[in-house]
Amino acid sequence: MNTPQRSSASTPDTSTLGVEAARKRLPELLERAAAGERIVIQRHRTPMAALVPLAGQAPTDPSLRQRQVQSLMALQGSGRGCWDPNQRHPARPAPPPPAFVQPVQNLGPQAPGQRQRAFNPRLLGHGSRIALDGTALVAFLADAKGAGKHLQPLMQGIAAGYWIGVVSAVSLMRVLEGPLACGDEALAQRYAKAFENPQHWQLVPVDAAIAAAAVRLRRQEPQLDDSAAIELATAIQADAVVLVTDHPALAQTGQHPVLSALRI
Repeated sequence: MNTPQRSSASTPDTSTLGVEAARKRLPELLERAAAGERIVIQRHRTPMAALVPLAGQAPTDPSLRQRQVQSLMALQGSGRGCWDPNQRHPARPAPPPPAFVQPVQNLGPQAPGQRQRAFNPRLLGHGSRIALDGTALVAFLADAKGAGKHLQPLMQGIAAGYWIGVVSAVSLMRVLEGPLACGDEALAQRYAKAFENPQHWQLVPVDAAIAAAAVRLRRQEPQLDDSAAIELATAIQADAVVLVTDHPALAQTGQHPVLSALRI
């Protein structure tokens, strides 16, 4: 198992991990190094190289370093290979209702023949709640089909406190299942830690109100499975302005505005 470990001969801000783990998690490791952490890469338990901050030391503000390390932005692409691409990555529906579903990279009206425009973060007002379901979060963490790039504006806005991200318990289970299935407890802990800041993320438990709302949604839209109904109910109950998903049943819902997570 290639998970970051504290070396007995290292300083408190030094971690070690294997070459394969470093290859899969390079974006995350670069962010951690930039935040002041020294990361030693080893092969067959022999240190080979290190990622270190250019300045040679951590930022003077410890809280800044902690925010950088715990930010979900630092974890983009860290989950490559953790989730089975043949399971629960459903195909895109065709065509979704245009009034409710739009791709992230093309939000807003376009003239005929006009090139796709990049997502404009300011189209969603300051303080808005944005719900992200498990398929969207996994797409970002695994950088599936370039989803990391197209979801960056949303994630950057949440990391900066411009919006609040809404995540259901079902979404968090989906996020944690990947690294835990690979035996990477350290990565699972970092994922869980990233959602603990209430200034950036609202973690919504499945309580009686959510369960009842999910049942009613399933009666209205039988194509929804239990997880999709809970994701949708969570977004509605949390007053999210939009639900970011790549689930075909959710992309066809008429109950709530939806953004598609993956590039078409």
